[in-house]
Amino acid sequence: MTDVKEDYPKLRYGLEGFPVVHEGRRMVLVRDRLGFCDEPLLFAPPMAELLMHMNGENSLRDLQTQYMRITGTLLFLEHLQSVVRELDRRLFLENEGFIRASAERVARFQQDPVRRMQHAGRSYQLDPEALRAQLNAYFDPKNGGPGLPQPGVSDRPVVGAVAPHIDLQAGGVCFSHAHKAACEGVLPETWVILGTGHEPIENSMALTIKDFETPLGIVACDREYCRELAARVSRDITAGEYAHHREHSVEFQAVFLAHTQPHARIVPILCSFSLEDWEEEKVHIDEAARAMRDLARENERRVGFMASVDFAHVGPRYGDRSVPRAGDVRENLSEDRALLEILERCDAGEFLNRIRRDGNRRRVCGLAPLYVLARVLEGWSEGKTLQQGHAVVDSHNSFVTFAAMIFYGKG
Repeated sequence: MTDVKEDYPKLRYGLEGFPVVHEGRRMVLVRDRLGFCDEPLLFAPPMAELLMHMNGENSLRDLQTQYMRITGTLLFLEHLQSVVRELDRRLFLENEGFIRASAERVARFQQDPVRRMQHAGRSYQLDPEALRAQLNAYFDPKNGGPGLPQPGVSDRPVVGAVAPHIDLQAGGVCFSHAHKAACEGVLPETWVILGTGHEPIENSMALTIKDFETPLGIVACDREYCRELAARVSRDITAGEYAHHREHSVEFQAVFLAHTQPHARIVPILCSFSLEDWEEEKVHIDEAARAMRDLARENERRVGFMASVDFAHVGPRYGDRSVPRAGDVRENLSEDRALLEILERCDAGEFLNRIRRDGNRRRVCGLAPLYVLARVLEGWSEGKTLQQGHAVVDSHNSFVTFAAMIFYGKG
């Protein structure tokens, strides 16, 4: 144990639990969504419930008493100490050991000029040839794809796109619709990728000035645009840079760009703010969006903006009590369509107002990057919805919706 308060264990921020069935038993899998530890832990439901009482204020004796209330049985002190040691070993506790280890990892990430791939071998193939075959299959009309890109078939300037960020194996075809359309107009040379930040981010946005590694090669960062953008905004938008370490929403677009536009550069930005955050931070969020737009229009290189987003998250996995039915999928796709029509007009205010009306009850996780995208493109572009889709993500019919869009410059 590494903490002076080892008898008062405290779980740290960034852990999440999921119900699973393991060897025929109902269990709870606890993992670190921030990526400081890749090893999850499995607990029986009573022990998982006990973890919620590890808040730094309950002693081990208090926890034994709580376990007795939960189960009616005695939890031996040696067993509890063993559990706490395992939590500590995996950096699941808020203590000096975690602070020291996390600081070292953040420093290593910041010193590396390349953001290393994190999801190869799981969400997409690690072997380059296997990955090319996987991506080409998403474009194949036999699988619902739009066909391989035919560069130069249109003289319309492409200025924006929306693509999913769900796992490629679930939404790859929808990705392909966005990336094919992006290739077939007058291409941006730099893509500002507005990724969804799934954790709170300091100053609502996080810019990293790093190249992105993919199995198909390095996707280069437009460092000049990045540095100029950071200089133009009043807040430090690089402060939350470590959020990029495990976040997949930029990485997935980089993989597709490495396949379809290998010479394109990127500006990787994660956006993360809730409706409540937007009320407080609107001035600064809009300032950053204006700076992105102005830089794009002043730049000698053609610049486009790509939002990497999903839409509704519905079902027990996301906190709903009821199991979704087929009608729920249709209803949410219809509600998405209303949002997409607003986004086609690049009306950022109305987009946000529509979500505010129901308090974002559908958990549209792409709220932040979509708002920024619409604010950046407002008044000088028009969009077109290419495809909508959804994916069931667990045995309780929980599902996620997503869409592909393209935006062209006016005039």
